[in-house]
Amino acid sequence: MKTDELIAALAADTPAVAPGALRRRLALALLAATAAAVALVLVWLGMRPDMHFAMRKAAFWIKAGYTLALAACGFSLTLRMGRPGAGAGPALGAAPAIFGALAVLAAVELLASPAGLRADELMGDSWRACPFLIMVIATPVFAATIWALRGMAPTRLRVAGASAGLLAGGVGATVYGLHCQEMSAAFVVTWYSLGVAGCVAVGALLGPRLLRW
Repeated sequence: MKTDELIAALAADTPAVAPGALRRRLALALLAATAAAVALVLVWLGMRPDMHFAMRKAAFWIKAGYTLALAACGFSLTLRMGRPGAGAGPALGAAPAIFGALAVLAAVELLASPAGLRADELMGDSWRACPFLIMVIATPVFAATIWALRGMAPTRLRVAGASAGLLAGGVGATVYGLHCQEMSAAFVVTWYSLGVAGCVAVGALLGPRLLRW
């Protein structure tokens, strides 16, 4: 049997994947892991005590919108990386653009603030713990995303791991926002982004090992 005939025979015996199956697999894994991350925050750190009032402020929703947008980029990128030979698509450029937009807002806010308050807006009260806590909270989401990817067919394993880290970091940062009382754009774009970047770096490092066929 010739090589082309062998490939055709093997392909004929391969069951077709139902439309949307990969998306559903990733979405279900993400849903379960997000619930675990929320439970972790509520049990370990607790909900911010002023949540009712915080939700009335635009800064709260800007922070949540930023981290959710990063998570959405991670979801799109992860889904594409789960398909062999697929390109990264627009999500790869969207994440830096989202970061840049918030960075511009942060710069405007800092310039409009009195010079003596700018350091407080940038550093807040929790800058030391923020990136670390985001990475810890993102752990169940990262594990679930890797599990979902292992049921797909990624070929660019380092990029796939990084995309899983971006998704996990975005979700972890969003869930951490249920506890964190920092809301200045300068704080969020610096320390939240550092936590998400840490997740991306870990994903890129571990991807080739965890996703190897």
